Amino acid sequence: MRKHILLTIAFLISLNVSAQEVFDFKFFPSVHFGFYNPEDVNAWIENDLGSYYITSGTSDLILNINMGIGFGFRFFNLVEIQPLIEYSVSPKVITGADKTYNFTKFSGGMMTNFLAPLSPTKKNSIIIGVGLLSNSMSFEDFSGSSVNPRFQTGVSINNKRFNPQVIIAYDLAKTTDDEYEGFELDYSSVRIGVNLNF
Repeated sequence: MRKHILLTIAFLISLNVSAQEVFDFKFFPSVHFGFYNPEDVNAWIENDLGSYYITSGTSDLILNINMGIGFGFRFFNLVEIQPLIEYSVSPKVITGADKTYNFTKFSGGMMTNFLAPLSPTKKNSIIIGVGLLSNSMSFEDFSGSSVNPRFQTGVSINNKRFNPQVIIAYDLAKTTDDEYEGFELDYSSVRIGVNLNF
């Protein structure tokens, strides 16, 4: 009887291990930093500061901060589907002029990652990913939305409980303002950051 119980437990454990290898579910917060050059936005800020003299630094927006949450549906540690939402902000404070500007973006969409194992155990993988995101952008009285692609690569540390991913991405996010024709809201950036999968 004891032998049968032990065999049954061993069988159930093996099924559980196999199921984890076939499918895994992750939740992740993410933090990314993007480097970009929104030309129309920067030109608008420069024009708005026309009567002020900047003694140091630049009035240009060059850095944005992206915070998000998402879910990972992973199959065989080889393919991963990631629905996600993100909020991005690019603040600029001009102290001498007592001026503050914010260029923001809210995004939601889906990424697909292909995980190329670096060893037979699949403990570490190279990420090659592509996805589509809906982006809603806003700056001062300008706003607009569009659907744009994102391309990414990086490294995934495939631990069972905590699975960090270091990501480098090109985020193509741009549109023109809904009312002011010709004013471009360009949030396209090269991003670097981490997805902290649990």
